[in-house]
Amino acid sequence: MFGKVLVGFDGSPAARKALQVALDLAQRYGAAVTALAVVRPPEFAELEAEVNAALAEARGPLAEAFRWARVEARRAGVSLETRIQAGHPADTLVRVAREEGFDLIVLGRRGLTPVQRWMLGSVSERVVRYAYCPVMVVQ
Repeated sequence: MFGKVLVGFDGSPAARKALQVALDLAQRYGAAVTALAVVRPPEFAELEAEVNAALAEARGPLAEAFRWARVEARRAGVSLETRIQAGHPADTLVRVAREEGFDLIVLGRRGLTPVQRWMLGSVSERVVRYAYCPVMVVQ
């Protein structure tokens, strides 16, 4: 049923919980998991160098989170790929899932207040709305 699972992963407690759920599903179904961190480039980044700088800046904090993820995947006996891309988180997750044929997207929920959700939007809501495949939002 699930051969390829994509996890939106930023190293936060919600993302770590989502990864653990994805690893459990992958273990049961013999699936491979990809943990994708999406970094937003600066608001008006026009040069490739600006986007590359944002990616380089994110690599440091994500390195520890990805190390933790690889340890958890090894413990579960699941194949895990970790990646970082620049873009809008929801749009990038939906696009990657579609282009690469993922069977499931798993996301953690940050628990925004109604005002924060109205002002910032919810990544999980956008992914649920636009994804072509099933989406699991882990509370």
